[in-house]
Amino acid sequence: MLGAFGRVAQVELEHCLVRHAHPYCHMLFKVGGADSSFIVDDKHVPLTDDCAVLVDAWRPHEFVFRPGQPPTQIIALYIDSDWLATLSADLGEFNPLDFFKASAGHVSRDTYRVLMDVLDCLNGASPSSADMEFLLSRLVLSTILTSSSDLQRRSRPQFVDWRIRRAVKYLQQNDGEFDLIDDIVADIGMSRANFFRQFKACTGMSPGLFQNVVRLEHAIRLTVVSEESLSAAASRLGFSDIAHFSRFFRNHTAVSPRLYRQGAHNLLTR
Repeated sequence: MLGAFGRVAQVELEHCLVRHAHPYCHMLFKVGGADSSFIVDDKHVPLTDDCAVLVDAWRPHEFVFRPGQPPTQIIALYIDSDWLATLSADLGEFNPLDFFKASAGHVSRDTYRVLMDVLDCLNGASPSSADMEFLLSRLVLSTILTSSSDLQRRSRPQFVDWRIRRAVKYLQQNDGEFDLIDDIVADIGMSRANFFRQFKACTGMSPGLFQNVVRLEHAIRLTVVSEESLSAAASRLGFSDIAHFSRFFRNHTAVSPRLYRQGAHNLLTR
């Protein structure tokens, strides 16, 4: 479901998700199935009834699936930075790269009740964007204000090198297009090896992972908003065929682009 808050989705995780990131603050809540965990940076963070996973914008993370375990049902929030900044204005200066105080958030009884209301609204006959925004504001604030400090994280890399800032902007403007690295390296006057080292030092991720982040967001926009075929979307994103695109999409979101589009369409037409 899309709204001023960003987007919220109910997803069933039954296989590993590759290491990835999002340009949004990201919150993950378990609503059914097996307890599981994510790796945020290099730390395991449990995903249970009383522990949510909190991920700052652009922070690499991945889902850990243990073979033989039942699937895990989650509510995933991808939170618009402007909406979150307004919502959390009373909490101090807002920085989406370093917002959460820990990678784990405590889910109190009150928070869990709000989470169930979010789930009911999402699965209702006519989900209201205004109702969802109200519920998500309660859920986010409740989680932040009661977040655990047990899993303190290391300091976050920052975009300090102007050459890396330029590279990041170029990748974003070109939607993570394949085969851009050599052009970028030549443009900013760095050796390829030094560029990879400096990019990782400044952003916390490799250039390839960053490209996948940008490409995934473009893929989601094309899947949800565009009316063009998935084959056309795959071609626009530089994938050689629809199978490659579907595999990439599923490895990052847990569902195929066809099912993602169908779910978004069902919500919009209720």
